[in-house]
Amino acid sequence: MDLVASQYVSAPTISGTCAPSRNLLRYLRKITHDMLTFALVLTFAGTMVGYAEEHIQAWIPDVLEFPKDAEIVMDRSLGSSIRLFSFSTEADVDTLLTQWEELLDENGYRITQESDQLVNRSIDFSGPGISNAKIIVAPGSNGDRRLIEFDATLE
Repeated sequence: MDLVASQYVSAPTISGTCAPSRNLLRYLRKITHDMLTFALVLTFAGTMVGYAEEHIQAWIPDVLEFPKDAEIVMDRSLGSSIRLFSFSTEADVDTLLTQWEELLDENGYRITQESDQLVNRSIDFSGPGISNAKIIVAPGSNGDRRLIEFDATLE
């Protein structure tokens, strides 16, 4: 009987006030945990954005310089060798592709030019670690931004 009766004794007091209930403490602990988890996710996401800006893709030749306003739109790996990557930019894409084609050629990448590429601006190339790759300017645009797509098969 004493044990049952003691369960209904009022909560201990601190300086005449009621101590926080267990439910309140659990609630505060959960909120604190959720806030810390959210902060960790934001920190991780910020780190990945910074990493993406510094290291666009490991398989893309280092000689290609990306515009400062490049925003990654898609980054996919299919199996162990297929890579799809795209970004948008406001840079002059014709100038960018001309520079890239020269840089790839000067740095030992094999450039293949087909007749349809003269109309639709693109670069086909292969080289160290890349069986074949294609860079194209996607048709259409979103305002002033143009979409540049990479499609590659790695060795």
